[in-house]
Amino acid sequence: MVVPRRTVVPTNRYAAKQADPIEPARILVVDDSSSVRYALDKSLSEAGFAVSLAVDGEEGLRYAVEQDFDLVITDIDMPNMDGFELCARLKGEFKTSHIPIIVLSTRDSDENVEQGFRLGVDAYLSKGGDMDENIQRIKDILQARSFLTGSRILVVDDSSSVRLFLQSDLEEEGFVVQTAENGREAMDLLPGFKPDLVITDLMMPEMDGAELCRAIKKSKEYGSLPVIVMSSLGDKPVMRRLMREGAASFLVKPFTTAQISIVIEEVFSSNFRLLLEEKERLRMEHELTLAAIASLVQALEARDPMTRGHSERVARIAVGIGGELGLSRFELDRLLLIGQLHDLGKIGVRDNVLLKKDRLDDVEYEHVKDHSNVVADILRPIKSLHDILEVTLYHHERWDGKGYPAGLKGEDIPFNARLVAVADVYEAITSERPYRDSMPRRVAVDIITEERGRQLCPTCVDAFLAWFERTGGNMDIPEEFRQDYES
Repeated sequence: MVVPRRTVVPTNRYAAKQADPIEPARILVVDDSSSVRYALDKSLSEAGFAVSLAVDGEEGLRYAVEQDFDLVITDIDMPNMDGFELCARLKGEFKTSHIPIIVLSTRDSDENVEQGFRLGVDAYLSKGGDMDENIQRIKDILQARSFLTGSRILVVDDSSSVRLFLQSDLEEEGFVVQTAENGREAMDLLPGFKPDLVITDLMMPEMDGAELCRAIKKSKEYGSLPVIVMSSLGDKPVMRRLMREGAASFLVKPFTTAQISIVIEEVFSSNFRLLLEEKERLRMEHELTLAAIASLVQALEARDPMTRGHSERVARIAVGIGGELGLSRFELDRLLLIGQLHDLGKIGVRDNVLLKKDRLDDVEYEHVKDHSNVVADILRPIKSLHDILEVTLYHHERWDGKGYPAGLKGEDIPFNARLVAVADVYEAITSERPYRDSMPRRVAVDIITEERGRQLCPTCVDAFLAWFERTGGNMDIPEEFRQDYES
């Protein structure tokens, strides 16, 4: 069971370490059971963490004070010093107070959970739980912690002493801080500073905190920016109203550094969860959109039995060419998808033109040329599909500038569009069409070679020729893609 609480803002030591992506996060495991220590050490090390082991709370506390750790995982029932006392001691030490703590135990009753959270525990993991799930939860806690590091905070207060106090303390905790004397100055600073959080006093000249909060929440660009309002106890009714209007939290003066840290952590943790939820929502929408578009392509190819499978074959050839060019696995995965969707625009071509068995007249050819523009209306609103849009729009452009729809020339044509154009030509020549029979592969190679530097990009043609010589034009999915593709 994991119940997220809060993660204390990391120090500059951690901020510096995160700049080095090679250095793994360091985890201290405290448990009196040798078998539990062995199992956790093995699983966490395989997951890429650097693990240290302690046999009880006393040894764990000593290690934590002497060394630097990013996370502590501790048992509850241990000799010498149990897990609850260890948590209290860690939170009481300045050097270790920021370290998130996970309690590993079978004692997950409400009473024990509540006691742990009172002492500063960030989460509980049940012994015997699924280790893959536990590791993912550990990664989530560390990710939430790193999300705070280096975050940008705009402090707004007409008191220079308050501004100096907050700036000094927040920068010591690893934040990047900018200050403003009033709401008007703060609004002017927003475009350049781009804060992740605003902390503002309520009573200020020119534009007070309430006006600033409302201005931010009404702004199209900054409406999601969290705002913490500071004021005296007598202004609570105003602060409650601001909370209803969108303020993230409030602080009653006077407050300590620890109090403001807790409020900031809670606001950031909430915002982080919202970002993760939004990311997941966008991912699902993206997958559904791609599935819908793929269905359109299948429906399109079902209209013409002679071109059925064309997009799939083009995609496979494109991946082969991309492999010769040294594209990354991510780029090849994307290229496979782009190839599958490159002819989406043909859904706007009339059946009597698409299925015509004779050569097209000038009017019909102009109608076919317009198919590249049809897809723009479908894909342009979806920013995550702009690389697909480029290929569907421009894979009929020519290297010499005589293509369509925009007459682009040379390297002005998007690279993936040039690459897919070569694959498209090869597949079209070697496949049967309503107006002609298929041609041998070697004939297609000769035609593509002749068009190098005229219709087709020289670099992409050279990569195609290397792919053809290596495979003989075999369009099978490469072995490294096969498992993902077939699933």
